[in-house]
Amino acid sequence: MGSLSISRWAFEQGLLCSPNNWNCMEKLLEVLIAIGDEVTCLSVAELILRHWPSHSRALHVKNTIEETESAPFAPRDIDKLEPKHVRLKFHDKRKAPDENLDEGTALKKLNQNIELQIAEASWAALIDGLLGILLPLNGCGSEVGTGKLYRSGDVRLSILFPPCAEIVMEPVEKKEPTLAPSGESMPPNDNDFQRASSSKEKESNLLEEQPQERRSTRLESLRSRKPGKEELDFTVGKDLAKIVLQLLEPFVISKPDSKGSEVIGNCSVSCADQANSLDMESRDVANFVRETSKNYGAYHIGHLLLEHAASKSLVCLDAHVKFLELEKLLRNWGQDRTPECSLFLAELYYDIGSSPSNSNNLSEFLSEASYHLCKIIESVALDHPFYSTFGNKNFSSFKSFQGTDAISPDSSICESSHLDSSLLSNKSPFWARYFWLSGKLSVRDGNKAKAYEEFCISMSLLAKNENADNSCMVQLPHCKISKELTVERILHEINLLKVDFLLEKTLGEMIEKEVFVECVTLLAPLLFSANSLSPSLASDPKGDGVTPVELSALDILIKACQKIKPMDMEVYLTSHTRKLQILMALARMGECVAFGKAFHQKSVPKMLSGPEMVSSDGTSKHWNDLVTEEVKEILQCVSQVKNFIDQSGESLWLQNGIGLVSIFSDIQSLLLAIMYNIANNVFCKKSSMQVNADHLEQKQSNCFIDAAIAFCKLQHLDSSVTVKSQVELIVATHDLLAEYGLCCAGEGGEGEEATFLKFAIKHLLALDMKLKSSFNSSSREISPDDRQPSNDNDFKTSENEISSDKKGERMCGTHNSESITAMKDDIEGITSKGTPSFSGQEKDNAIALQKQCTNVDKINLGEKCGHQLDEGDDELSEDEKEELELMIDNALDQCFFCLYGLNLRSDSSYDDELAVHKNTSRGDYQTKEQCADVFQYILPSAKASSRTGLVKLRRVLRTIRKHFPQPPEEILAGNIIDKFFDADLCEEELSEMAGSEGYLETVTKMLFPDGGNLKQYKASLLRSSEPYLDVYSNLYYFLAQSEEMNATDKWPGFVLTKEGEEFVQQNANLFKYDLLYNPLRFESWQRLANIYDEEVDLLLNDGSKHINVSGWRKNITLPQRVETSRRRSRRCLLISLALAKTSEQQCEIHELLALVYYDSLQNVVPFYDQRSLVPSRDAVWRIYCENSMRHFKKALMHKQDWSHAFYIGKLCEKLGYSYETSLSYYDKAIALNPSAVDPFYRMHASRLKLLWNCGKQNVEVLKVLSTYFFSQSLKDAAMDIISKITPETSLLEEDKLEKTEKREEVWNMLYNDCLSALEICVGGDLKHFHKARFMLAQGLYKKGGRGDLQKAKDELSFCFRSSRSCFTINMWEIDGMVKKGKRKAPGLAGNKKALEVNLPESSRKFITCIRKYLLFYLKLLEETGDICTLDRAYVSLRSDKRFSLCIEDLVPVALGRHIKALVLSINQVETAATDPASSFEHQLEKIFGLFMEQGTLWPEICSLPEIRSPEISESSLYGYLHQYIVSLERNGKLETLEAINERIRKRFKNPKLSNSNCAKVCRHASSAWYRSIIIGLASITPLQSGFSNEVQTLSQPTDGVVESSQQLCVDLQTHEIWNSSFEDSTHLESLQEKWNPTLAKINNIVIKKASDGDLETANTLLRSSYNFYRESSCVMLPSSLNLSLVPSRLVKEKQFPLSIEGVEPLDLSIPRKLLLWAYALLNGRYASISVVVKYCEENAKLKMKRGAATSSAPQNTNTSIAASSHTAAKKQQVMVEAVKWRQLW
Repeated sequence: MGSLSISRWAFEQGLLCSPNNWNCMEKLLEVLIAIGDEVTCLSVAELILRHWPSHSRALHVKNTIEETESAPFAPRDIDKLEPKHVRLKFHDKRKAPDENLDEGTALKKLNQNIELQIAEASWAALIDGLLGILLPLNGCGSEVGTGKLYRSGDVRLSILFPPCAEIVMEPVEKKEPTLAPSGESMPPNDNDFQRASSSKEKESNLLEEQPQERRSTRLESLRSRKPGKEELDFTVGKDLAKIVLQLLEPFVISKPDSKGSEVIGNCSVSCADQANSLDMESRDVANFVRETSKNYGAYHIGHLLLEHAASKSLVCLDAHVKFLELEKLLRNWGQDRTPECSLFLAELYYDIGSSPSNSNNLSEFLSEASYHLCKIIESVALDHPFYSTFGNKNFSSFKSFQGTDAISPDSSICESSHLDSSLLSNKSPFWARYFWLSGKLSVRDGNKAKAYEEFCISMSLLAKNENADNSCMVQLPHCKISKELTVERILHEINLLKVDFLLEKTLGEMIEKEVFVECVTLLAPLLFSANSLSPSLASDPKGDGVTPVELSALDILIKACQKIKPMDMEVYLTSHTRKLQILMALARMGECVAFGKAFHQKSVPKMLSGPEMVSSDGTSKHWNDLVTEEVKEILQCVSQVKNFIDQSGESLWLQNGIGLVSIFSDIQSLLLAIMYNIANNVFCKKSSMQVNADHLEQKQSNCFIDAAIAFCKLQHLDSSVTVKSQVELIVATHDLLAEYGLCCAGEGGEGEEATFLKFAIKHLLALDMKLKSSFNSSSREISPDDRQPSNDNDFKTSENEISSDKKGERMCGTHNSESITAMKDDIEGITSKGTPSFSGQEKDNAIALQKQCTNVDKINLGEKCGHQLDEGDDELSEDEKEELELMIDNALDQCFFCLYGLNLRSDSSYDDELAVHKNTSRGDYQTKEQCADVFQYILPSAKASSRTGLVKLRRVLRTIRKHFPQPPEEILAGNIIDKFFDADLCEEELSEMAGSEGYLETVTKMLFPDGGNLKQYKASLLRSSEPYLDVYSNLYYFLAQSEEMNATDKWPGFVLTKEGEEFVQQNANLFKYDLLYNPLRFESWQRLANIYDEEVDLLLNDGSKHINVSGWRKNITLPQRVETSRRRSRRCLLISLALAKTSEQQCEIHELLALVYYDSLQNVVPFYDQRSLVPSRDAVWRIYCENSMRHFKKALMHKQDWSHAFYIGKLCEKLGYSYETSLSYYDKAIALNPSAVDPFYRMHASRLKLLWNCGKQNVEVLKVLSTYFFSQSLKDAAMDIISKITPETSLLEEDKLEKTEKREEVWNMLYNDCLSALEICVGGDLKHFHKARFMLAQGLYKKGGRGDLQKAKDELSFCFRSSRSCFTINMWEIDGMVKKGKRKAPGLAGNKKALEVNLPESSRKFITCIRKYLLFYLKLLEETGDICTLDRAYVSLRSDKRFSLCIEDLVPVALGRHIKALVLSINQVETAATDPASSFEHQLEKIFGLFMEQGTLWPEICSLPEIRSPEISESSLYGYLHQYIVSLERNGKLETLEAINERIRKRFKNPKLSNSNCAKVCRHASSAWYRSIIIGLASITPLQSGFSNEVQTLSQPTDGVVESSQQLCVDLQTHEIWNSSFEDSTHLESLQEKWNPTLAKINNIVIKKASDGDLETANTLLRSSYNFYRESSCVMLPSSLNLSLVPSRLVKEKQFPLSIEGVEPLDLSIPRKLLLWAYALLNGRYASISVVVKYCEENAKLKMKRGAATSSAPQNTNTSIAASSHTAAKKQQVMVEAVKWRQLW
């Protein structure tokens, strides 16, 4: 295209986005060569070489530019290079710029002419070129005398046009004209125009030649696009302003006289003319330049240009200001202008100055206009004496100006003899323009009388001209505001002067006197004197002049019209129309495509952008605000007109219908213009809007929406518009608003949002209802099955009877659409997609409702609209009606989706998806009215949807419920549902009546116990819930269906918490609220029963797992919740049973009721513990059994199901019916489902129970049980035996004995047969069917045969054993849904049948089974003496994590069984005389270990019923502990005694606080430890007296022990040692007999060092004594040990009494004495107790330090002690040797 600078910028931007793009680098290099930018070209070449050092083109360019040597006068550097690229075309070679020409050349050219190069072939470009020459010559420029270009205003100009590509593709910014010598430019000729006119073709050719560059440009524009601007750029590219016309222009109402389309038709013509305006302008410019080629310079050609513009009235709005600028430069040139030119310039000055944007310079423009008018008078004064003609004007007509009558064109006021001048007659259009402009200036000056006279002269001239050539119009195309001058226009100005006078006093007085009719009569002719209200008449803004007068008058007229009753709608609407026209003109909104202006063209002035609209003067903003307010008033006016039309009916249309339609059309055109201007000024220029313009943009957006709504409402007022057109207009308006992101915006009178969508929804719902109502009235044949069973017809009828009057009076509003939709649903009886069905009285009610509905429609749509709709419906075919309904549905879907975020098209049944607009709502509804609208919209879809479809509406329903959380307080205060739940009812009677006639009536009376009936209750609902009855009646039901109401999906134990209770209550409330409005809705009662039943199920199941029985009974809330929910579930089911219609429903309800009753009978946790707490079989228990059986039997009557017979058999057993009865039901269940394992198991388990309960001699039982043998062969044999023993004929003992044996034989056969049948139930895949396994183990245990006990244990051990552990709970819940258990079992006839589990097992039943089986298994382990398994069972149960909460009360039982087995084992060892010692002590050790772990439970364990027995008591158990301690003491196990004392100390923090038995054990253990230490010390104490010399020489040991001359002497009182009040004397005597000889030797013995072989023992004893010293402070020990210090001189005597002088007894505690004794034995000397304690502490610390090193390889304690003792002995020897050497020295 030749735009190298743009190309350069584009490639540079590309490199900014992609710095390493070689393609951009190469192309930029060539463009720079073409431009001649040497420096940048060199840098780009170096950039290429940095990336590609061997690039040949870059190397060549660099070398050429850097070359220093060249031939003289030859091109140098970059001038040597020519641009070339395979994808770039350079059309022109580079030339030397004009600035390089020397001055001499310019002087030579001066003698010829000056060539002027203009930017384009247009008037604006031509004037710019002339101004570029004349401004410097007049001192307005900075280039005067620069010398570069010689400029002169009197040198001939040769005007040149640029090449065609430059003309078309030049940037928009202003270009400076270029002067050049004549020899180097193309002379002006006809080819200039041809090149200009063919610019578009050239442009398209250029684009086609460079497809790659087009793509690159697109990529670069995408790369350079800023975030957030892409969407804006896209919308701008769509020309959003044109969309207004494209979408809404076809819906402008046609005027009845067929002239309504003139404006739009003229618009299309003028638009077509404007499309060619550029070509016409280019041709005119070319012709003008050719005609003025022999000019005398810039001044001359400027003068010719002004004259040409005046003569042709050039329409070049963007050049008018430049004309005025040129005129000022030429004003003093010297050549006079023609009067026509002066008038042309005066009109331009006035027109431009009158624009609101030039209000600050208005006086200057008016002065210039007056100047040019004076020039006209000056020019004609010489030839025509102007004074005699105009100088002495007659103002006699001014009196009529002050009158009160309107002026007409033929009025005599305008007649004057002075107008007969030939000058005026010959040029009447010219002088009409002159006097018109002069009058306007007089108005500006305030001289209204003069203005009046001048307007009259102008009007008379036009009138005469009309008589002469039948033309009363003068065209003023060069004026922007007044395009034409007509008689009506002048007359309007005259009347405005009249209005101005009236405003001063008269009108105010009339308003004060409230003479509104006279005021309207006076003002209307003055303001609306013109016959037509053409938009051009409004385009005359005058700033602070006359226009505010007209606005004030219009305000008064509008106010007066509002006060008149009845209102003159035509004057009222016309006033608003006129006011809007004026305000639009003042706000510069008159320039619309609809009025013949095309602003997208370059040659037409642009509309004001956002920043211009918020300029500092604020004038435009003020008028825009007034336009916005007026649009709101018009919107309210249209609503008033609609109400007025609805009230007046056909009479108004007969009188004023044609006039109103014409006004509607005018207002629509104005609104369309406003919307176009807002779109063009605001929406299309958002990128240039400033921050402070956001508020303005919001106001403009609201104005746009109000205009769109008013546009639609105006169309709806026209009775001739079809329904299809109305829907199409709403859809088109919605699409239009969506283009600007405004469909959900807007602000109503009360601050509500989304005003258009709410208006559209209301109107579309009214149209939809009317259309379907008229359609249904023509076809009444419907299937009765289409009606939903849950619809309450009685309620609908009563509601219609009560509310018919109210509904007929409602106007169109939010609640009105709800009521209409409600009535529509009542008529149709189905969803919107179905067909209505009526019969009998219902049909009559529906017809009445249809009439009411039709009346409401007439109010909503107008009588005419309804009339037209009915007629149209008769003419529409079925397909057309369906298409119209589909169109309305689609429009409603889109509106609700945008307004509320609703999307009912989410499934695949719809072909097209809803459009997601920019501001589509996400479902935040602010008011009840909005929620009611939404609910009315989704109600038909909700009724027709499954639960999956309702889930999609969940969010919407939840949001609606925020505004309807519960029914009104009045309804809740008399809650009939809660009263029914808590009432004292006899459920037994209801169960008996269930299914009989009159049952529904009985239940209904219980629901309304106060004597009311359903109809009265519905009437009270209607009074309390209006106008939202439909919402209350349906919202809670659909919301409940859409919610996730299954508490089972929550975390385990959820329902036990407060949160879980609230969750269930909230779910139940939804159905309870629905039942308040629909008390006979079967589905709600059934679902509510399921909720309560599920709560009970979860409470018991989770409670059985997380709470033990004692904890459950201590909790008051949980059992109460269970009982309450059970009662409510039963009563819900009782009412559901009355409402059930089909046999399947009745069967299901009977079964549920029976199961609810049966659930209350079961002996399961957490209510019962299967030990002491069992169900009491009282009267209530029996009633529940009977009710359950009754409902099971009724369910069995409806459906022959095996489970019904199965449960009836179980209930017969519970109630104590005959054996034959229960077994027959089991047999029937087996027959109904031969593959079910449950009845098969129950049959043979019951037989087995009867066998061990009834004994072997009950012939009747044997005979009954023989009937149901599992084995056919055994059955025949048993029946044969029974037949022989049945008659009791012989009384002989032998016969009796034989019969007894026969009965036992039959009993054994039956018993074995039952066991065989039960083995079938646990074989193969049924191995986890634990019920049969438990019953089998019980059967084996009860049988009592040899080995049966072990067999029973082995059988049940399957549930408590695994391959990894000898005890673990290996049980699983029986799941009836997964048919895992299948077993081929032989039938009675030998055939094979597959048994499988059919009934699932609840968690509470499963936990109950675990507890029952565990108790029985522990009993079997005890009786079989399996101590190892019992020990493992006790440990496993304590640490079990799965069932710790539900079996924790069985841990004492397991412990008791374990202890009982140990006691039994000990007794067996004692009775056995062979080697009992090790086994006996081992068993005692186990008992002691159990005491350490659970000693506090022994009192509880001994009181357990399972453990209580003569041989097990608390005292006997503690006796075994004492035996264990005695055995340890007898065997001298000091370390063990020390260990058990350590365990006792840790287990019992304060043994004194324990019970007496436990305290005795603690004291006994301490005493035994003490005696064992004494026995150990006595055993190693040397009995020889005297000291060795070696020891006597010690004086100063190194370990800090001070040597004394005294020695330690020990004396034992043996009789005190064995004196204990809490120990068994027998045990003490046996110990005394064994150890007394050793102890008796210690009698006043001086303690010497132990022998080397006993040092290790001494070290062990010292450590034990130290531990005893630390841990036995709370034990009272006998004073049996005496220590004393003996002087050395007395040591030689073998014995010495303590009374001898020098012998000092030590008064220390027994533990301290033991420490001194042990220390003396280890070290051979006496030391103080503090030294000994310190010594022991240091040894203990040393041992702790070495413990970490020795812990990995632990050694024997005694060994460690010996090693420590040996080390100490070595140290002592070293010290002795050191002392000896020191003494010698």
